[in-house]
Amino acid sequence: MSYNKKKFKNVVLYLAENGGIDVGKKKLAKLLYFIDFTLYELRKKSLTEMNYAKRDFGPMPEPKVFYSALNDLEESGDIKINKIQEDLLEKIIPKNSPKMEVFTEEEKNIIERVTQKYYLESGGALERIAQSEPPYKMVNYGDNIPYHLAFYRNTFGEMDLND
Repeated sequence: MSYNKKKFKNVVLYLAENGGIDVGKKKLAKLLYFIDFTLYELRKKSLTEMNYAKRDFGPMPEPKVFYSALNDLEESGDIKINKIQEDLLEKIIPKNSPKMEVFTEEEKNIIERVTQKYYLESGGALERIAQSEPPYKMVNYGDNIPYHLAFYRNTFGEMDLND
């Protein structure tokens, strides 16, 4: 599966730098989901172009591609993934600054809005929020979540009823 490697790398660097003190793989996966599905809802095109799957811990980029892409970023020296204590928690540390010029103004705006909105949320909290969204609920476990389901999210209130 192909994805936009340049945008993926730079959004990972941005989120690791600006997404709060606890950006590990789980929180990163959920922030990417919110960014990609919000942009698709707005313009019918995601940022990273990654496929998302329904997993136990909520929607996430296709695991083989996601973990491989993170390993590539770590091997290239762009990020460091630190284990926190004895448990399975991880923290992604950026080793380079993101190149924001690879994003359009609209993309930058959504990246910043999502990051600010969920800055204080943990990966677990984002998992519960993402699991409550229609795209996650509308597919079977293990299946890919089609991007067109983003239109059921109502992020911008298009389906709100006026009194």
